[in-house]
Amino acid sequence: MRSNDEIINIISTELSNKGMSAAELSRRVGIAKSALSRYLNKTREFPLNKAEDFANALDISTEYLLGFESNKSEFVETIAAHIDDDLTEEELEEILAYIEMKRSLRRNRNK
Repeated sequence: MRSNDEIINIISTELSNKGMSAAELSRRVGIAKSALSRYLNKTREFPLNKAEDFANALDISTEYLLGFESNKSEFVETIAAHIDDDLTEEELEEILAYIEMKRSLRRNRNK
């Protein structure tokens, strides 16, 4: 499992990559902006009971946020290693899109 600093670094990176403001993230997660600020400034521990809410708001998996899943490039390599060598790049992208769709459906069922 990731440390508090690692989780906050992922959240900060995802905010930046998505061009999302801290205010928008706090709204999506359902917490006060001041609480989010304390998490991002690492003056307060990240609330593990909110991990799923943060992951959903950032469109990442809870497993990735907490460190139970490798990053996407490692995931792609793992998938590719278990599929025929003659798979095209387009076919691999379709497989990854299908996996992401299934994850999204699972997240929506859990809401």
